[in-house]
Amino acid sequence: MRKSLSIVLTALVLVGCANRGVGPQGGPKDSIPPMAVKSVPENGTVNFTGKRIEITFNEYIQLDNISANLLMSPPQQRPPDVKARGKRVLVQFADTLRDSTTYTLDFGDAICDYTEKNPIHGYSFGFSTGPTIDTLETTGFVLDAENLKPKKGIIVGIHEDLSDTAFTKHPFLRIARTDSAGFYRISNMHAGTYRLYAVDDVSRDNRLTPGETIAFAPQTITVTPPDTTAQDSLPAHYDTLYLFQPQQQRLYLQRTTREEQHRISIAFSTGPDSLPVIRPLADSLNYNTYFSKQHDTVMIWLLDSASIRPDSLYFEVQYRRTDSLFHLEWATDTVLARWRAPRLSAKAQEALERNRRNRRLGIKTNASKNFEIYDTLRLTAATPLALIREEAIHLYERKDKDTNVYVVPFTIAPHDTLPLHLQFIANLGPGKKYELCLDSAALTDVYGITHIAGTYSLKLKTPEDYSTIRVKLEPFDPSMRIQVLNGQEKVLREQSAEPDGTLFRFLKPDAYFLRMYKDANGDGKWTTGSWDDKRQPEKVYTNPTKIQTKSNWDFEETWTYDAQ
Repeated sequence: MRKSLSIVLTALVLVGCANRGVGPQGGPKDSIPPMAVKSVPENGTVNFTGKRIEITFNEYIQLDNISANLLMSPPQQRPPDVKARGKRVLVQFADTLRDSTTYTLDFGDAICDYTEKNPIHGYSFGFSTGPTIDTLETTGFVLDAENLKPKKGIIVGIHEDLSDTAFTKHPFLRIARTDSAGFYRISNMHAGTYRLYAVDDVSRDNRLTPGETIAFAPQTITVTPPDTTAQDSLPAHYDTLYLFQPQQQRLYLQRTTREEQHRISIAFSTGPDSLPVIRPLADSLNYNTYFSKQHDTVMIWLLDSASIRPDSLYFEVQYRRTDSLFHLEWATDTVLARWRAPRLSAKAQEALERNRRNRRLGIKTNASKNFEIYDTLRLTAATPLALIREEAIHLYERKDKDTNVYVVPFTIAPHDTLPLHLQFIANLGPGKKYELCLDSAALTDVYGITHIAGTYSLKLKTPEDYSTIRVKLEPFDPSMRIQVLNGQEKVLREQSAEPDGTLFRFLKPDAYFLRMYKDANGDGKWTTGSWDDKRQPEKVYTNPTKIQTKSNWDFEETWTYDAQ
């Protein structure tokens, strides 16, 4: 018995020893960020003459993406060197500090604890190289001018130089970065009058570089010490800046592709103000050139086997492009359109050649059994059309329990600038059935290929399948344009404001939101701002009300927008 008891006790002791290294399990996860306990010099010190700052925290720390998080104000040409050493953060300045200047080191979310990586949100350190430290500040928000969404990571800065050239030629005097709510706080300012700006600062030079999104306050701001004798508390100061993309965009030749042996695309970054000139460098090249609707893409269709056969074709492209100052100039480039044939087995190659010999023109339409009342019947060909025989195209109405067909008159119009798309203009009635019939060879493409005969059926929806939204403005403003957005914030409809309410008909049953802008210049579209003209973007309003519609259902919304 004593021997058995001894074995049991020994086993228990061994189990306890084996688990000793594991320690107690569970317990709350550490979610408390580090806390600064001391610094050399102290935070807020004056008459600073050193080159180094040391900040000690109550636990071991690490730095997370310090180069992106750290913001020094006023900005320096060479950022300081920042390192983590145990419980300390060491800051070594690379540039000489200016006399009698208040500096701010905003660490963002860079300082985290070592184990759980809990960041200190918005930790900053301030000091002055003069006898006093500036303590004033200005705060506000940066919003996207077109949709009023907050913009994160935007640099907001001030200039004491009130001239227009300061924003483009000199770095900001003091800066801040917006958080996820678009909020900014420029701190450690001295009393004075300033110009206030915001920029996405892709170039990281703390000034406006052509092509960057920008915002600017329409008037100067004046920062003064609070009136300590006032009985009422001083309200928070907010300057809302509306960030916009200037109309000037960098124009350049983007790429040349040849995804099919007979088709070449030359794409530009945006639509040019003048059409480019394309000239092949091969003799006797037989081709047609087409431009996209926005004129930002040139499509070259090679028309015969001798032109299609070469794997490499060179083109000279004369086009307008922007220089470093966004001035347009004519340029000439030579581009290569290279065809890389896919590797195919002999059997696959034979099938491909057989399909080419028997090729017919591919045709698609948007005809369907749930055709939208407001839609237009359209047809798309696989290759550019060279011939349209209208007498071989027919549109009929079919009535229930009636074997007869009724001819519907129509006209054919191009859908856009490419000879690939056609639309059929006809008076189609809700709830009725139609057939679009194409006789064989009604359409012929640039290669002389025709299609097989085809019939495409469609049935229009009825008004009862839709919902209607009427929007009344309080107060009414005829310059307003109202937009209906879906849940993905895509603009589905847009109309001018009407005195009796703007009516949006034939909306599919769904959830919608409203947005509106003041069409100040009357061009029927939202207009961005201009730094050159010192013009703010057209003002936008959003309505947070979610409108859930149903079939055969009318909804009326009175929008008191001036209360926003």
